Amino acid sequence: LSLTEPAIEARVQEVMQQSIEIVRRRIDETGINEPTLQRQGSDRILVQLPGLGDPDRIKRLLGKTAKLAFRMVDTSADATAGRVPPGSEMLLADNDKGPDGKPRQYIIRKRVEVAGENLTDAQAGFDSRNGQPVVNFRFDSVGSRRFSETTRDNVGKPFAIVLDNKVISAPVIREPILAGSGQISGNFTVQSANDLAVLLRAGALPAPLKIIEERT
Repeated sequence: LSLTEPAIEARVQEVMQQSIEIVRRRIDETGINEPTLQRQGSDRILVQLPGLGDPDRIKRLLGKTAKLAFRMVDTSADATAGRVPPGSEMLLADNDKGPDGKPRQYIIRKRVEVAGENLTDAQAGFDSRNGQPVVNFRFDSVGSRRFSETTRDNVGKPFAIVLDNKVISAPVIREPILAGSGQISGNFTVQSANDLAVLLRAGALPAPLKIIEERT
């Protein structure tokens, strides 16, 4: 099977429209006044932001695809021996280094237990136990059911939170989580927790964006 030219063009148009909407949502979440977004040609978006104080933060926000997934850590014998079993893959930690100074490695099952598309809200906050910045999230009804089933069936096992194929954290499931909400903890600063919450609320981009020109 192959796509026809009109089908390819329709798909590109759809991806561009989705991308513009998600970029607009991400920018709106930062509180910037009167942003301008325009499509240029077939595959470019022009973004104009008056009075921008921190362009690096905006570039980080716009440069992330922000595809979130909740997946199980592979604890099989092969994985603990350092081999990657079928149905799993090796992923690096996003902001967690081992004793050698390199990012920690995790062997993660490829199956997605709950997807980021099932999130309805994400807000930055602080852990009530240690005061560290965290991101609190809430699922829709489908995500709540899947999350409760996964946590119920895997008590005592590590559960990876994966963003753009990097492991944010991999906590052990202590008890079933049935309320349809949870918490993402990691080596967050207040700013990075806020930025992750912005990305999750705005949704994942359908395709990666690359910044090809920047003017001030």
